[in-house]
Formats: sequence, structure tokens, C-alpha cells
Amino acid sequence: MDPAPRHNLLLWLHLASPLAATDADTLRMAVDCTTEELTVFIALKDTITSEEESTSDGWSHMQRRIAELYAVSASHSQKVSVDIVPLNFCAYSADDMLPYKHNATLLQSPDSMLPEWWPSEMHTNIKSRYQQEYPLVGQSTRTRTPWKSFAHVAVGGTFDHLHVGHKILLTATALAATERIVCGISAEALLENKQHKEYLESYRTRELNVLLFLRKIRKNIIVELVPIVDRYGPTITDSTIGALVVSQETLPGSDALNVRREELGMPPMHLLPIDLVAVSGQTTENDLKISSTAIRAALAERQ
Repeated sequence: MDPAPRHNLLLWLHLASPLAATDADTLRMAVDCTTEELTVFIALKDTITSEEESTSDGWSHMQRRIAELYAVSASHSQKVSVDIVPLNFCAYSADDMLPYKHNATLLQSPDSMLPEWWPSEMHTNIKSRYQQEYPLVGQSTRTRTPWKSFAHVAVGGTFDHLHVGHKILLTATALAATERIVCGISAEALLENKQHKEYLESYRTRELNVLLFLRKIRKNIIVELVPIVDRYGPTITDSTIGALVVSQETLPGSDALNVRREELGMPPMHLLPIDLVAVSGQTTENDLKISSTAIRAALAERQ
């Protein structure tokens, strides 16, 4: 049976590697069954092979899987807010699920396995096209990531009208850090020359949206949000930052940050690039590269 449309819906998805057509179809169906917000919990480690882990390809695989899911949902509909949560790396517990206790949970197949700590009261809200009991699998703590992680990881951006590209960048940052995330957010003084600046969200709105998303993606970690007032941000004032998550577009300019850190006697940061191009099926990189500028332009056209 297909669930009736809900304002908010949870989807528990066990991924194949590479992304299977059935997984993509399930995600599209879940989007169709949601009117406002869809939270997709995925078991990511199961899709990373021992060969990929041993050859340090786990980082590329992780971002590729997440990007594929966001691309599928974005190409299907952009009216529903979709959040992808790699549950086995996010340190969720039963208490963290309490805000979702009234949400329906959609499973894609009879052999889908929920964590053993999944709140029992939420079992009554399970919806599926399949009628049977669902087995449980234990996973109540954050597992070791099959990619190199760092205690303190930084990321920066404007984060205006938080969209798919931002979510991938922030998710990768959350999964690379073990103790603290340092997120630099462009202060309003830096945005004077932005196109359609009258439709820019305020700093406080952007800050809140980033905080809420990071808190949803990752538990048990310090989140530090810092206004950016120059090209360097906190990367030249915080020597403990061990890595910086960057997009492919900003990667070339990121070397200047390490040059400046060296001049100040700080150790260099590891640069962790995010590649939004590698997606499968009928989706393209354009499905992921939804820009804040384009969103503001669309808002302007409606006036």
C-alpha cells in the first residue's frame, strides 16, 4: 500500500552500490507522498566496498551516493524539502528520534532493517507497500568512517536560500569532523554586489538554517558558526582547524588560505574537495548546481 500524502515523512533506505533503479524509484515515490519535508535515513557504509575503503575512495563514494540521492529528488521535484541523513555516521539515538515520533516512516521493501533503538512507538507509523513484520539491526553509535576524518573541520559560504549544493557541502563537513565543525557564513557587508541582493536572506536566517541542518545531520558534535568578513574567515585565526571542505570551483583559491596560514606559523589544512558532477541515471550536474542567485532571480520574477 502506498501511504497517503503527509506534510512530513521519513524514508528508511538501504542503498545498493551503485544506486539501483529501485532505490531511485522509492525516493521519487516518497517525494510524491510528501507535501513539505522528507527526511531520508540511509545506511551508507553498507554501500562502500572493502576495496574502496582500502584505496581511500570512501570519501568519493560517500559524496557520490549523497549527491545521487539529492539529484534524483531535485530532478523529480523541488517543491519538497529533502534531507539525506547517513544514519550510521551521525550518532543518532532513540532520544534524537523523538521529534519525528508522529511522522510516518516509509520502508522500500520487506527486508528493510530498522535500527534496534528505533523508538517502539514509531513502529505503529511504519507505512509500506508490503505487509509483514520488519527485522531490526543494531546500530546505535557512530561507526568508524571509511575515509580520513579530522577533529576540527571548517567550511564556508554564503548559504543563502539553503539548497541541495549547500546540503551536500555541509553533510560532507559533518561526516569529516569528529569533534567540531567551524562554519563560516558570509556577513552582509560582503554581499553588497550580489545579484538581486534585495532578496538575500538576513545573516541570522542563513545562520539558523545552517545550524538546524547541521544539527539534523550530525549529533554529539560542536557546531561553531562564524561571520566571514574577509576572504580568509576563521581559517587564519584558528590554528586547530585540520581540514577545509571546498567545492571543485573554490579548490584552486583555497591554496591561498594555506599560504597565509604558513606565513602566520600555522600548520596547513587538508583540502577536502566535493565533486557535484558524478551522478548517475538521467540526472545531471545541473540538478545539483541550483544556485542561490537563480533562486533570488526567480523570486524577483514573481514580483
